[in-house]
Amino acid sequence: MNRPTLDRLPLWVRLVATVLLLVTAALAVISTAGVKVLHQQLLAKIDAQLAGAAFTYPAALGNRPPQDKPAHGTSIGGWVIWAERRDANGKPVNENPPSGDPAQGPAVPENAAWLVAHEGHPRTVPGSSGHGSWRVLVDPLPDTSGWVVIAMGFEDLNGTISKLVQIDLTVGAIGLVLLAIASIVIVRASLRPLIKVEKTAAAIAAGDLSQRVPEHPPKTELGRLGNALNGMLTQIEAAFSARARSESAARRSEERMRRFVADAGHELRTPLSVIRAWTEYAHHGPRRNSADLEQILSTLGTEAARMSTLVEDLLLLARLDQQRPLESHPVDMLALAVDAARDARLLAPDRDIRLTVDDRADYTVTGDEIRLRQVLTNLTGNALTHTPSGTPVSITLGPGHLGRTAAMVLDVTDHGPGLTPDQAERVFERFYRTDTSRTRRTGGSGLGLAIVASLTTAHGGTVSVHSRPGTGATFHVTLPLANTDPLPERT
Repeated sequence: MNRPTLDRLPLWVRLVATVLLLVTAALAVISTAGVKVLHQQLLAKIDAQLAGAAFTYPAALGNRPPQDKPAHGTSIGGWVIWAERRDANGKPVNENPPSGDPAQGPAVPENAAWLVAHEGHPRTVPGSSGHGSWRVLVDPLPDTSGWVVIAMGFEDLNGTISKLVQIDLTVGAIGLVLLAIASIVIVRASLRPLIKVEKTAAAIAAGDLSQRVPEHPPKTELGRLGNALNGMLTQIEAAFSARARSESAARRSEERMRRFVADAGHELRTPLSVIRAWTEYAHHGPRRNSADLEQILSTLGTEAARMSTLVEDLLLLARLDQQRPLESHPVDMLALAVDAARDARLLAPDRDIRLTVDDRADYTVTGDEIRLRQVLTNLTGNALTHTPSGTPVSITLGPGHLGRTAAMVLDVTDHGPGLTPDQAERVFERFYRTDTSRTRRTGGSGLGLAIVASLTTAHGGTVSVHSRPGTGATFHVTLPLANTDPLPERT
């Protein structure tokens, strides 16, 4: 069966076939080992019987003349064995024994050297007639006048081994049939949740955001995936609801609203399509064993987490559009800048990340520390993402003013390819990217700088960009300082 034929088989068929092949191989190894061990044990028992017979034979022989030796097939010590006496030259003492058929015995060479070489060591020889095998023990007579050759046939041993093989084959075949039935039931039941995820993802991709993935134990892969997807869907619904309420209350441009929803839908559709594709791939794709299921679920969880991050950004923008109040506490922007520079060095150790500060100024502002930290993170992340590897980035803090209010100025400068005038004009728009290709090698959702602009405005500040192609870009953030008196009017 070639690879294209395998690719057309359902995943559950290949999983069941893999399990059966592995179990068959294991049974074959176990059965072979069992037969070999039993064979060795039976052979050891025959050797012990031969040794006992060799000890008994001379006593049974007594002082009888050679022509009166026990016949072939004599029962000695309760065992029926083949026995023959050989003289010092290795020849049988009687050419025509009184009873028995030598042609039905073992093929023992009539050679003294062979007998001497194998004294006391049982060995297997073929039968004289060319059929069957014998276990032979050569034992010297006490008076050194010759040897006693004692042998036992393998009929009982071969029969026992054959029965064992038949039992193994019968039990193995029955076990494989039962295992195949159980595997089909278990594998199809295990894949049933993935089919539900596939159908749910298809409904969501079609636009029905009310769909939810069935819940599973939270510690399982399916449970974590279901929780991530359901949380993502709840956030998506909340994001769209918040956005709709915000646009309705503010009565802003309907065209901007349609464009925003279309862009958000496009961004959400991409990971949703990936989730759907992977679930279909898990159900119908070319998988060879069940271990690959965990990798598929991990990929689905990653896409769900990516969508959750996008939805969080959409929710933040919706809250800012509704002008919801932010936290208001004194925030040391110098400490945030130090943290941002340190994080950037960790993310890009090959770059020169510099922090320059005018230590004569105060950098305490009033606002939400988490959101102001996000402003710095987004700006440094934008510089690292949209410039070639190794491009230096500088962060500068200095004094400034907003009208008659004392302020601090934060500049994040890169030395990358820069922006065209049209790009610089639109860089703070939502979902705008300077790389308009479908691949979007630079990544990102196009919301990072839009969040920077919205957060800066919410804190009473301003943000702008200064750039020319080939000279890099500088993002200029100005925030009012906390508890400052108005600056004197300039004359």
